[in-house]
Amino acid sequence: MSAHATPPVQHEEQRALNPVKWPKPNAGTVAALAIWVVGLFLSGVVPLLLLGSDPYEAAPGGRIAVGLSFTLVGALVMVFSAYLLYRKSGSIGAAILAFVPSFVMATLGILMTTMKVLYGT
Repeated sequence: MSAHATPPVQHEEQRALNPVKWPKPNAGTVAALAIWVVGLFLSGVVPLLLLGSDPYEAAPGGRIAVGLSFTLVGALVMVFSAYLLYRKSGSIGAAILAFVPSFVMATLGILMTTMKVLYGT
């Protein structure tokens, strides 16, 4: 290698890769996401406000039933938004990513109800 060798010149318009084109969500996708967030609020925040965060703290039976109802309705809203997302985008992966948390929230609501009923003092 000679001492006078220079690195190859790269011009600004010569790129090795095309620039990244970020997807722009359409109105249906944004609406499905907004519905999913409403379901998350209904299934998580409302029961938390009704029952408190301590599973060993007692709560009246009616309040426990209302909290579980909100959790299950919120989970159904999340499932509905996952279905809308699938219909709008056609991507089963996106629908699964929206679908799985609904089952997690329903399971957590059932566990919280069980803890409140069995261990609440």
